[in-house]
Amino acid sequence: VSTQSTWDLNNMTTLRKAVFEKIKDVEPMKHYNLKVKVVKVESSVKIKRVDEGPMDMAICLVGDETGCARLLLKNTQVQLAKVDNLLILRNVMAKIVKEKLRFEVDIWGKVEMGSEAIKEVNTKNNISDAEYEAVPAKQYQLTFSPVYITRT
Repeated sequence: VSTQSTWDLNNMTTLRKAVFEKIKDVEPMKHYNLKVKVVKVESSVKIKRVDEGPMDMAICLVGDETGCARLLLKNTQVQLAKVDNLLILRNVMAKIVKEKLRFEVDIWGKVEMGSEAIKEVNTKNNISDAEYEAVPAKQYQLTFSPVYITRT
């Protein structure tokens, strides 16, 4: 048995193409790839931080033909927060903050300008308006984190 590792460049796996979801199919606490359009910039602030200096933050309403949701953008991403901009969100996290769903681009995610046209955004199906509540995970589940369900 050899303990020396070698790289075989001929057998390297190729990157898979991203699979893009629609907003109507989003569930909390999962990562998604989305193509969205900025409908409205709800707030944009600069926060003073003691440890790292100032941080720009913006909360936008983004959506596609099936629905819309809030998106938190930070620092250099804030430049993309303009109404009617088309965005490609890669590996964005659907988080629950104060019982509401919000997309956040974490360290593994990426935001970039898109080119694929979204004609009309369905603002009637705003998944950020629904309230979610944490329910303890059942014993047979392999996760220790809570499960979120929509309040009715």
